[in-house]
Amino acid sequence: MYELIQAGERTYYIDCPSKIGIYKIDEERVCLIDSGNDKDAGKKVWKILEANGWKLDRILNTHSHADHIGGNYFLQQKSGCNIYCAGTDRILAEHPLLEPVMLYGGSPYKELRNKFLCAQPSQVQELTEEALPEGMEMLRIDGHSFAMTAFRTEDGIWFVADGLTVERIMQKYHVSFLYDVAEFLNSLDKLEKLDGRMFIPSHGETVTQIAPLVQRNREKVYEIQAALREICAVPRGGEEILKAVFDRYGLTMDTNQYVLVGSTIRSYLSWMKEKGELEQEFADNRLLWRRKESAHGKERILVNEDRGGLLREADCFALDMDGTIYLGEQWIDGAKEFLARIEAAGKKYVFLTNNSSKNPGVYVEKLRRMGWEADKDKIVTSGQAAIAYLKKHYAGKRVFLLGNPMLKEEFLEEGILLEEEQPEVVVTAFDTTLDYEKMCRVCDLVRSGLPYIATHPDHNCPTETGFIPDAGAIHAFIHASAGRYPDRIIGKPNGDIVDYLLERTGAERDRTVMVGDRLYTDIAAGVNHGLKSVLVLSGEASLEDLEQSEVRPDLVFDSVKEMGEFL
Repeated sequence: MYELIQAGERTYYIDCPSKIGIYKIDEERVCLIDSGNDKDAGKKVWKILEANGWKLDRILNTHSHADHIGGNYFLQQKSGCNIYCAGTDRILAEHPLLEPVMLYGGSPYKELRNKFLCAQPSQVQELTEEALPEGMEMLRIDGHSFAMTAFRTEDGIWFVADGLTVERIMQKYHVSFLYDVAEFLNSLDKLEKLDGRMFIPSHGETVTQIAPLVQRNREKVYEIQAALREICAVPRGGEEILKAVFDRYGLTMDTNQYVLVGSTIRSYLSWMKEKGELEQEFADNRLLWRRKESAHGKERILVNEDRGGLLREADCFALDMDGTIYLGEQWIDGAKEFLARIEAAGKKYVFLTNNSSKNPGVYVEKLRRMGWEADKDKIVTSGQAAIAYLKKHYAGKRVFLLGNPMLKEEFLEEGILLEEEQPEVVVTAFDTTLDYEKMCRVCDLVRSGLPYIATHPDHNCPTETGFIPDAGAIHAFIHASAGRYPDRIIGKPNGDIVDYLLERTGAERDRTVMVGDRLYTDIAAGVNHGLKSVLVLSGEASLEDLEQSEVRPDLVFDSVKEMGEFL
């Protein structure tokens, strides 16, 4: 603990409970990024500086939480250095008692004024570009706090503070502290686009690829959002909601967790209220939260209405195909006209399918046979999203692919190395050429512990003569033999295909609408990953299914035909 690690020519970090960055301004002077969680941390940092002959020139605080500014007072007293922090967080760093006041919502009692929630005050100046040493950059990543800042050093090292939570911490605590959920999601979008050699979260392991960790943080937000939707299916008070969250995740309540998780859950409730998902009522002098049922709740489901103008404000439509646009070789009534109205309104659309047994060219040809011209750019498949995922996370690795010849050809064209004998990664898709020999081989490989990726989770595929087993049924077979389900499933309702969709289209997440006939894939993909969602009743799901489901679309239409007038 408190080990000094060199990350670049001029960049170091101290591995401790709340990582501290060190950037060499010159041979003598250094800049600290945060100062640890208390006076003892400050003393240990000071010893490291002395041992290396470094003079502390300034401290840049990523934000004002006690575990990041706890060493400020000691280090400032020892060195006389300037300390910088941005915006509202600068005020809290100068007046740290405000942190437990904010968390508790009143004058904090003694147990709340502990070193984890209340640091010693220090003199702090406003953080601006001019305060940065030459070679450093800053990026605001608000959400975890009022005004949090990430810093990049000349060596391409990013200190991302609490802008990201590592998997180990997510699995332990689940509900990481957030002040503003909407701003946190915006900051995740910023972080996902960063270039760098290394990314250093304050609490956890460093990473060289930031996108997977960003996605896991995003998924956790939407997971908690869905949990609160479920918890608030009946009116509940704040303490009841908090208990339900603790019980759901197996958390143990204590003073710190009560205020940290409690404050975070209240932030989620505010965010969901602003989004129109929750509403309040007062009963028996109690403030109760409940899921908003006016548009699509179990008591009343509005069909073929868009009172809020969601479709008019959308920029891009992600359209499921079978059951949404066509059935077999037959158009859903009005579907062609709906596509034409999207184009006439100057909006984008793509066809988004989980079916990985066919390549985009097959869908282009099918649409042409049915009288609609669309190029391959309009087709997004789970197979394509899986290729993109492999390129990002398993570049150059040898892949065993359980899939149709067309998918294998597509993988090869995209530069994926396919290998039957000594693969490094296993990918399973919807393989209609499956035989027992293939199943034995894939089970052996999965059983050996290789990374195991799947294109999509659908158990059955609809055909003109009924259902046939799909990729999910193959997963069940492999699990029964090898004892493992896929480590990662790319297609709907999971986030990887949504991220790939947004990357392909360049559309904004909150202005993209998922349209489909399946609640558990199409609609869940939208709900869980920040898209708007429209359920059409022209395929699998019925109103009765919706009434029994916890997955709630934003809008419900009989078919895409009825959507056109709202564009």
